[in-house]
Amino acid sequence: MIWIVFAVMTAAAMAVLLLPLLRSGAAPESDDRAAHDRAVFRDQLAELDRDLARGTIGPAEAEAARNEISRRLIAAAGTPAAGKKGRGTPALALAAALLVPLVALPLYLKAGSPGLPDVPLARRMAEAESKGDFDALIVKVEQHLAQAPDDVEGWKVLAPAYARSLRWPDAAEAYRNIVRLSPQDAMAHADYGEALVMANQGMVPAAAQELFTKALELDPQLPKARFYGALALKQEGKREEAKAAFDAFLKDTPADAPWRQMLLAEIQDLEGRPPALDQQTMADAATMNAEDRQAMIRSMVDGLEQKLAANPDDLPGWLRLIRARAVLGETEQARAAYEKALAQYSGNADALAQIASLAREMKIQ
Repeated sequence: MIWIVFAVMTAAAMAVLLLPLLRSGAAPESDDRAAHDRAVFRDQLAELDRDLARGTIGPAEAEAARNEISRRLIAAAGTPAAGKKGRGTPALALAAALLVPLVALPLYLKAGSPGLPDVPLARRMAEAESKGDFDALIVKVEQHLAQAPDDVEGWKVLAPAYARSLRWPDAAEAYRNIVRLSPQDAMAHADYGEALVMANQGMVPAAAQELFTKALELDPQLPKARFYGALALKQEGKREEAKAAFDAFLKDTPADAPWRQMLLAEIQDLEGRPPALDQQTMADAATMNAEDRQAMIRSMVDGLEQKLAANPDDLPGWLRLIRARAVLGETEQARAAYEKALAQYSGNADALAQIASLAREMKIQ
């Protein structure tokens, strides 16, 4: 009996998959419709420009409308014409209908387990914690919060789980609920701001700046808020203010603090210091022509890259290497260093934010 069910299911699946191959004759209608859509969208763009010129619509609204119309125009332009499909599709469909079962059935008989029951979703949810099923745990908490959206403890479980999974928009929403449901808490505001930064590819948006400002009002010494507050200044081009903020933060930072190296990297990046030179090398450089001096700099950068290959856990070194390659015009090598740095610090949100910020600054991302 079970084989009859499998056969019917296979036949149904094949019918769904092969039906498009057996259809024909709709090409002219599809082509005409796509052409009509493109013409309509172009007329809409022209009318939008006229409205903007007449002042009947504002620039911001016009830009939003233009983006949406352009998106639809691109989609219409990319619609494939049915008439361009190859001939002989019925024969192809017949071959597929015969070949797939002939290949799949022996494989299934050898490796499949038709008698093995499925694990019901409810059972998986019930066993999620005991079996360490991380994805199922997330779903379980999501289901609970759908019924009890004001359970702050549930959001406190879900937010870091989302962050661990790099689901930053979801993490930001979870932290938003924590802030909404909690008393005034500096760390909750800072965590919410950090999630917004990560969801924004390492750039500090205005909403995150407000959260970090609020966090510092509640706790002026909170490391996460101080770091991102200074980073926001740097990204705004306020380099002197950013350096002053990082310097003050470094002054208050213990020698064994895990974020100390990130502060040093940011300060060094703001100062734009090249790799250190000894006195003899500086004297030699002073007598070199431009070509020889450039070769010496490249040699030093190559040496830095070799050091990082031997000791990759050096964030300031990676930042210096990426910047140096980009300044030298070695864009591909700068991009390669950027990708290696991302891989090295794949689990470090703060380091990834610095690397991404530098990549955007040097226009290699």
